[in-house]
Amino acid sequence: MTDVKVRLRPVAEADLPDYVRWLNDPEVSRFISVEPGTITIEGEREWFARISDPNRREKTWAIEAEGRHIGNCTLGVNGAGQVAHFGIVIGDKTAWGKGCGTATVREVLRIGFEEWGLHRIYLYAFAENTRAIRCYEKCGFRHEGLRR
Repeated sequence: MTDVKVRLRPVAEADLPDYVRWLNDPEVSRFISVEPGTITIEGEREWFARISDPNRREKTWAIEAEGRHIGNCTLGVNGAGQVAHFGIVIGDKTAWGKGCGTATVREVLRIGFEEWGLHRIYLYAFAENTRAIRCYEKCGFRHEGLRR
């Protein structure tokens, strides 16, 4: 799908129950660094307090599609402010395979390169996460190496 529309907005405290539900789902958390069954609302409140710090060099957005909260993404500036790392999770499984991830990646790349003036954006992906890798490559990312 090419006409999928997503909206990036600040994460709100009201989003936290979604994160608890999604991150405790082994299918959702399979390719991210969390242990399903261990995510609590208290832990998510602590995370929310950290990402809400106005001095943080990392920007985290909630992702909305068709007016529904479906996931989040982060762009974190490194060093001198010319390079950033990227991460995304589409937690709402009903949004999988519909182009929401691709639309989100493209919007974050636009923000990073056009608005923030970055020179490079990178990410890490598990080799088995073929669906995500296809999305990243479609958006212009290139495979550079294997981390063991």
